[in-house]
Amino acid sequence: MNNFLKNVKINEHSLRPKYRQLADAILDGLESGTIHKDDILPSLHSFCTTLDISKNSVEKAYNTLKHQGIVGSIPGKGYYVAKDKVF
Repeated sequence: MNNFLKNVKINEHSLRPKYRQLADAILDGLESGTIHKDDILPSLHSFCTTLDISKNSVEKAYNTLKHQGIVGSIPGKGYYVAKDKVF
């Protein structure tokens, strides 16, 4: 999972919102096998500091995927991958 965090890139000049870029990177990681079902996703703080994006952007990305059933969360523990495939 640490390698996954290092491979995520956010394009500051893209017309695509940062939260969507992050959500797409997570989906790409799942499809490519870089991340798997039950993997714990990086904390909000980790993504914020590593990618230099706001906490709101990371939360919005996670919540977007959560509404799709791809990501789950446990209060006080964090977010995890809930599915093994994206359809």
